[in-house]
Amino acid sequence: MIKIYSVPECPYCNELKELLTKESINFIDVNVLLEENKEEYEQIYNKTESDEVPIVKVGNQLLVPNISFKSISEAVELTKNFLG
Repeated sequence: MIKIYSVPECPYCNELKELLTKESINFIDVNVLLEENKEEYEQIYNKTESDEVPIVKVGNQLLVPNISFKSISEAVELTKNFLG
C-alpha cells in the first residue's frame, strides 16, 4: 500500500499525485491538515522528524523530501522501485 502525506495547496504534492496517477500507481492521499489524520501524521512525523510534504509511505518504507529524494520525479522512481 502507498500513502501520500500531503496538503491540498502543495504544488509538489499535487505533482507527485499526478505523476503516480499517470503511471497507474494507486495510492491513498492523506491530507495532514485534517483532524481525522492528525494522529497518523504525528506518528509519521515522530519517525521522520520532518514537517515537509509530500512524504511517501510504501509498505514500511518512508520517503522524505530532501532526505530520501530531491525531486518529485526521483520520488516517483523510488516509489516504483519499492513496488518491485
